[in-house]
Amino acid sequence: MVEERQYKAKKRFSIFTIFLLIFAIILYIILFRTSLFDVKNIYVYGTRTVDKSDVIRLSGIEIGSNILKINKSDVIKSIMRDPYIKDASINILYPSKVEIKVDERLLAAQINYKDKFLYVDTDCVAVQLGDYNNKLPILSGINIEKFEIGSKIDNLSNNKDIAKLLPLIYNKNIYNAIIVNGSKITLKTNSGINVVLENVDDINYSLNFSEKILNDLEKKGYNSGNVLIVSNGNPIYTP
Repeated sequence: MVEERQYKAKKRFSIFTIFLLIFAIILYIILFRTSLFDVKNIYVYGTRTVDKSDVIRLSGIEIGSNILKINKSDVIKSIMRDPYIKDASINILYPSKVEIKVDERLLAAQINYKDKFLYVDTDCVAVQLGDYNNKLPILSGINIEKFEIGSKIDNLSNNKDIAKLLPLIYNKNIYNAIIVNGSKITLKTNSGINVVLENVDDINYSLNFSEKILNDLEKKGYNSGNVLIVSNGNPIYTP
């Protein structure tokens, strides 16, 4: 009787093992040998400067590749090799769709470097060395001896006023030059009126206040002079 029970137990175990093996083979075929989990669509969101096709190329994901073999961490690291991309994320929508979201760097100014111009973003990061960009103000008065594309420029990020100023002027299209002279920052405008901030504590408040005065002067037809704020005082206009 004992031997019979052992025999039946072994037989049931053998049948179960065979069933598991067959199930594993079928599952493997479904997952890796059919087109069910092949990538059919790749969607890219958040691009402004970088072409979507470049993001897909950097990701290494190809239409027709197996979605189960995607390594999110590797994809994100690969995408972020582009210095214009600040952050990236990937969402896999099984069985066949991939979403890639990117956060691009926001170019705020350019610095003359030898015979080229170094584009910097709102985080004081060096993004690209290229030709003059008429959409970016030229930042001068801070010496840039070395930099690495994709990394912060120490001389900029260590200057608290500039670090605060760059995000404030992004995409305003008001200024064509920023001149740093110690605690004094002169912002030259396209209208011809300069905004001068000297030794101010709250650069956000001072700049906003100055821009309101600047806007009022432009409406009245002024096209020269300075709007000056010293030590958080009231703005003073001098022709």
